[in-house]
Parts: sequence; structure tokens; C-alpha cells
Amino acid sequence: MNNILTRDFSPREKALLVVLGIIIIGALYYLLIFQPVNDGIATAKASADDLEIQLLKLDNTVAQIKNMQKSINSLDANGHIMSIMPSYNAGKQELDFLHTTLAASEDYYVGFKEITRQGDQIRREFELKFTVDEYSEAEDIINNLEHSELRCLISDFKVTTVEQKSTIDKSEVEVSCTATFYETMYDGKEDAELPPDEKKSDSDVQGTYEYESVYD
Repeated sequence: MNNILTRDFSPREKALLVVLGIIIIGALYYLLIFQPVNDGIATAKASADDLEIQLLKLDNTVAQIKNMQKSINSLDANGHIMSIMPSYNAGKQELDFLHTTLAASEDYYVGFKEITRQGDQIRREFELKFTVDEYSEAEDIINNLEHSELRCLISDFKVTTVEQKSTIDKSEVEVSCTATFYETMYDGKEDAELPPDEKKSDSDVQGTYEYESVYD
């Protein structure tokens, strides 16, 4: 028994053991060193590619911001006021602006209609009537509305003299118009006053129609 356990290996067996040892060492090297390092290199390359894409996007964003700033500076230099769409709900801010703008009027009426929404855009349409001593004062009020920082568009503008026989530029005038404040849902907070999205409603109606037409 001892002779079997302590016998010398033949050259062929020694060669096979050497080959087996090399295979085991190679396998351990591949599993413990080569593969992890290779995976790490691939991950690092993917991260570098993602970072490069993000840097390109950031460069594009910076370029757009610079171009926008140049446009804003150019408009400011020419006396233009940039309007913005405030985030929903800016109703109080808009009312305060109207009261301040119409302070020169002897009397005025502001009647808001139902708020409407299309996607991220909110519209507050309202009827506006006011009376001032001179037409130039009416012009100032309309200019303040149209060129304010708040986005406000005016339509259906009408001016009449309070006294029928007077000329419009030298007498008290009454102004009526339809106007709309615009807001955005970006950074806005939904509340009970927020109406349903008309875009979604139109999409639902269209989808229902198409669904029914298939089975007619």
C-alpha cells in the first residue's frame, strides 16, 4: 500500500500534472484577474461615453442660454420688456397687477371667465372695461397690459367717447376689450381650480371614436 502511494510518477503522468496545473492557473487568472479587469475597463469606457454625451448636451445648453441672453440684452437695449408665463396659480399676482395698472381709471370692471388648459399652458381670459379722461391714458393702460412682464394678450379692443358729440382724442373715453393671461404648469401646483386638460380630452374622444368605428 505504501509503495503505491509513494511511487514515482512516470514522465507521462508528470507531463499531465504540469498541463493540469497550467490549466488551473490559467482558469484562476481568467476568473480572478483578467475577466474583472476587462469588465472594469468596459464599464469605465461606457461611463466615459455617457459623460461625453452629457458634456455635449451641457455645451449645447450653455450655447443656447448664451444666445438667449444675447437676444434678451438686445431687446433690453431697444427698450423692449420681456414677458414671462408665470407658473400656475398666479391669479393673485395678475389681479394685483390689474388693480395697479387701472388705478388711473375713474372706474373699471374686470370679469374673469373659466380657466382653460391645453397641455402645460393655462389661459385666464377676462372681459375688461374702464373709463379714463383722455384717449392717451387709455393707450398707456393698454400698453402696460401688453408689454408687462406677465404674458397678456388683448383682443376685441373697442374705444368710444362718453359724450357722443365729442372727439375721441379730446374727451372722456370708455374702453372695452377681451384679454388673456397665460400661465404654465411648469413648477406649478395643481389645485381644485385647475381645469381638465383639453388635449387629453380631445385624445380620449378621438380614441373612443376610432374604437367604435372598428366594430361598426
